[in-house]
Formats: sequence, structure tokens, C-alpha cells
Amino acid sequence: MKTLIVKYLPSGERSNTKKLLDLFLKETHDQKHDIVDLLKEPIPFFNEQSMGAYAKRNYMGQTLSPNESQLLAAQDRLTAQLKSADIVVMAYPMHNFGMPGVVKTYLDAVMLNGQTFEMGKKLMAGKKSLTLFTSGGLYPSHQVTMEYPNWDTLTLNAKINFNFMGYDEAEVISTSLRDPATADARIAESKEKIKKLISKWYR
Repeated sequence: MKTLIVKYLPSGERSNTKKLLDLFLKETHDQKHDIVDLLKEPIPFFNEQSMGAYAKRNYMGQTLSPNESQLLAAQDRLTAQLKSADIVVMAYPMHNFGMPGVVKTYLDAVMLNGQTFEMGKKLMAGKKSLTLFTSGGLYPSHQVTMEYPNWDTLTLNAKINFNFMGYDEAEVISTSLRDPATADARIAESKEKIKKLISKWYR
């Protein structure tokens, strides 16, 4: 079972999301993990040239020149890495009620037509995803509206993206650890959720 960890922890050792990821890593210490650190890995974003090459190859079915292929080399490398993993775990904090920009850039880089998604097909079937995140407040994940506190767009987007690619399961475990009075209890609750999921996926 191969697991890909994609992390963005801008608060470093002080990161609350790191506490969730550390729980996961401790419980899966006997598993093989590849790690992409979005603080260190330069994530490519599409510009006019690379978008043109992508459309030409992935939508029009045309062969690219060596120079055009090079424009997509970084995206292709990250995509191949994602495709090789049975389980992908993404860990990052909520920023402004959603995904941090670099996380969205990563997903844009690996969600490529004909490679990880295709309308009407499940190209990533047989795989599973887990998103771990912490937030400043507690927001319900069952609905998103303009009314507070229904502002958690992160859970919705994480599930949509992985379901769109065809993942069999797209799980999200989140909490808020800002309040010291409840942090220990919420860590314990998150640990049990993580252990339950690992038991289901790895054992």
C-alpha cells in the first residue's frame, strides 16, 4: 500500500494541522510514504504557453514538440506521483474558509484530462483520499451557505475534487484546536477518527 502525503504547514512546528498529520504518521509508521512539501516544492501554475500545450495534448490529442512537452514536465511529474499512490493524504490549514492558494495550485497541476480525470469515467478508481485540516473556528461541513457558521468550503471542495477524479473514498477529518480548554478533547476525538480510518484502509 503506497501513500502520498501532500502537506502545507506554514506555521511549522506550531501548526495545529501538523498535530493531525503526526497522528496519522504515527499510526502508519509501518507503511511506505512519499511526501510532497508544498512549502519547498515549486508547484507549477498554468500560463498562456503551458495551457496551450495542455489543451493541444490532452484535449486535441496532438503530439507536442520537445519544447512544448517541457512546458508540462512539472505537472506530469506530480501527476505521475499522484497516480502511483493508493492513498493520498493532504494536510493543510483552512485559510479564509477554504483551501490555501498553493493547495489549489497543486490540485490544478495534477487534475489533468485523460490522466487523472475524464468525463463519465473514474480514472482514479481503486484509490482513496484523506484531507486533514484545522480551522480557527468550528464550521459545519454538511452545508455551505452565506450564513455564519456555514462557511466551510474546504470540505466541499476536497470531496468534489477527489470524487471527480474517481477516488473510491474521499474522507475529511477536521477540527479546531484554538481553544486550549477543548484542544485535548478534540485531539483525542480526531485520533479515534484517524485510527478507525486507518484500520479500515490498511489492515
